[in-house]
Amino acid sequence: MLLRSILGISALFSSLALLVTGNALLGTIAALRLEIEGYAAGTIGLVLSGAALGFVLGSLHGIRIVKRVGHIRAFAVFGAVGAAAALAHPLHVSVAGWMAFRLALGFCIAGMMLVTESWVNGQATTATRGTLLAAYMALFFLAASSGQFLVALGDPGLHHLFVVAGIFIILSLVPISLTLSSLPEMERTRRLAVRVLWRRSELGLVGAAVSGVVLGAFGTVGPVYAYEMGLDVEAVGAFMGFAILAAMAVQWPIGYLSDFLPRRLVIVAVAGAAMTAALVTAGFGHRSTLHLYAGVLVFYGLASCIYPLSLALMHDMLSQQQIVTASATLLLANGVGAVAGPVIGGTAISVLGPSGLFVFLAASLGVLPLLALHSFAVEKAPKVREQGHCVGVAPVSTAVIMELDPRQRRDAKSAAAGPA
Repeated sequence: MLLRSILGISALFSSLALLVTGNALLGTIAALRLEIEGYAAGTIGLVLSGAALGFVLGSLHGIRIVKRVGHIRAFAVFGAVGAAAALAHPLHVSVAGWMAFRLALGFCIAGMMLVTESWVNGQATTATRGTLLAAYMALFFLAASSGQFLVALGDPGLHHLFVVAGIFIILSLVPISLTLSSLPEMERTRRLAVRVLWRRSELGLVGAAVSGVVLGAFGTVGPVYAYEMGLDVEAVGAFMGFAILAAMAVQWPIGYLSDFLPRRLVIVAVAGAAMTAALVTAGFGHRSTLHLYAGVLVFYGLASCIYPLSLALMHDMLSQQQIVTASATLLLANGVGAVAGPVIGGTAISVLGPSGLFVFLAASLGVLPLLALHSFAVEKAPKVREQGHCVGVAPVSTAVIMELDPRQRRDAKSAAAGPA
């Protein structure tokens, strides 16, 4: 039984790694291809934001397909359509065509992650939940960075890298199709009303949305920024890959630190430092590669911590039974921000030049220290010794994975509040 469980988890994690690697590669080469084709950065941001919109829709509605046809069949359908959308990119480069491809791709990626995450959750026990979540997050970051480094293997102006990305997505079907794990139950995730979360913690709710805006903008049009700053294609992939590794490296230390300091103060400090790094990158990134990399690594590493910190802050303000439903609402707010971020970030590049992206990112992050002033005045936060633990969260995931959160009980779903 133990061997079967280990093999089942290995298959699920293998599928996840292949899927995330292919999707990460595709996101960067799609941005570079549109840049090479001569599209304005604002248009690129608009087109590529379709994937984030599709992901939000898939997170909300993909479960209907899973419940209708089953996990394996749904995963196969999502994988086939997602791979087709990936492979179709170089066949027809246009705004309307690529928006449709990106929307379909985002929906399918969300559906595939719903299946994978529900399966991982089904394998967890009370004793292993936290370990599985940590392993899941580490694997996600490593796979996402690996996808970026694969950009160096070819020319985004040709079709080869799109084929490679499609192959990774297709191959992700194999391990999960051969898994021996029993099928998990999957229920529609409930969400707490936004107004409830706003009353409990304005900073936590807005922090989740701002995180989506910032990470969505950089993750989508960051390659355009790097390319316009003079980096070649290989260097752009490394630029994005090292940024993701920086995010992985600092999440756990900062999360751990926030367990021993007032969490709102940590959010303000992290957002302020990330804003400063963004402004330094905007002002000095053009001077040298060292300035560019140093500024971006500090900015993205710190910015990636805002969502898990906001999630932890919100959980401190809620009962244990509300954690899963609150996480679902915060994840939705994060997803909506991820749709808006690339559009505004791309427009900022079109209007202000490459540095406009980081001016916009700094302005977005600046909202949090300002809001914190009001939060400190009107909200009563728990004492430090009463705070829960901060748990790492991947920048792209569905609400299902939060059921692995060790901060909530296994029966939290049944005791949770009703849907929004």
